[in-house]
Order: sequence, then structure tokens, then C-alpha cells
Amino acid sequence: MRSSSGTGSATGIPAGAVPLVLIAFGVGALGGTAVGGRLGDRRPMATTITAAAATALTLLALIPASNSPVPAVILVFLMALTGFTVNPVVTSLAVRFAGDASTLTSALTTSAYNAGIAAGALVAGRAPDSSLGLTGPALVGAVFVALTLLPLIALALSDAAGSSRIVAQHSTGTGADTDAGERQAANPTVTSARLITTTHRL
Repeated sequence: MRSSSGTGSATGIPAGAVPLVLIAFGVGALGGTAVGGRLGDRRPMATTITAAAATALTLLALIPASNSPVPAVILVFLMALTGFTVNPVVTSLAVRFAGDASTLTSALTTSAYNAGIAAGALVAGRAPDSSLGLTGPALVGAVFVALTLLPLIALALSDAAGSSRIVAQHSTGTGADTDAGERQAANPTVTSARLITTTHRL
């Protein structure tokens, strides 16, 4: 991975500047967590799908930019920003659907994150030795992120269908109540009889 001079990496970033790249990643991760926590309360599905798609695009953009230091560092920051936007929202959704098993679900969600990190590191770590070369890790990451879009989109469609059924049932119930009120108002005899009966009871 090092250049022949021993002072830089494949991206042209000096070895001494690598900690600064990691700091940029950390700042992006912190910002993504804050953004996800704020936007996820209002529009969770839209936030997760948009952030996951943006992460995949960022990783794909990192492939041609991997040999340029400044664009690579910016894309690393954006990758962390968009990627970590998903985590708090997904955890919140999992706990919401868990019912009484919220503690167990939260623990399993964190375990799933760690398992994904381990699997991604294993596959991406072998990618540079394959025919993909140095573009392999970014490509593997983009594929992993793209796969997360499948359950997210399925969950969003399921949630939208459930909301539509609730709205339809509410509209039907409101319409029935309105029709009953209109029928009662159109029949003054029934209304008068009910008033006389109520007065007699009093």
C-alpha cells in the first residue's frame, strides 16, 4: 500500500496525515449521528433510504478519486456523515417494532452493526489482492450499502401500505357517522320522539 518512497500511501496522503483523515471520519460520524437522530424523528424511512443511497454513491465516487488526496479525504468525511445517519434511525425503528422486547432488540441491533463491520472488513480487506485492486474496498462497501436498501425500501412500502389502510378505515368510519347524522336530521319525527321520551324521563 505504501509508495516506493515510503512516505505516502496509494492516495498520496503522507503517513503522518493519516490520523487527520481518521479525525475527519470521526467528525463525519458524529455529525451523521446527530443528523440522523434529528431527522429520523420526523421522517425515519425517508432519512434512512436517502442516507443509505448517498453512502453508496459516495463510495462509488471514491473509486475514481482514490488517487487524489483532497477529494479522497472529503469523500471519507461524507461517507461517515451519510453512513452514520442511518444507525440511530434504524435502531429507533427496531425498538419501535419490538414491542415489549425493546432491550433485547436494541442489543441485537448493536450486535448486527458489529457483525456487519466484521464481515465488511473481512471482505474488503481481501479485495485489494483480487482483480479489483485498490478500488476493491470502496466497491465492496458500495455493494454492502446497496444491499441495505432492499429491506429499507420493503419496510417503507409496508409502512406506507399500513398507513393507507388506516386512513381508509378512518374515512369509512367518518362517512358512516356522517350518514347516520344526516338520516337522523332528515327524520324529524324520530328526533321529536326521542326528545319527548327524554323529557318524560326527566
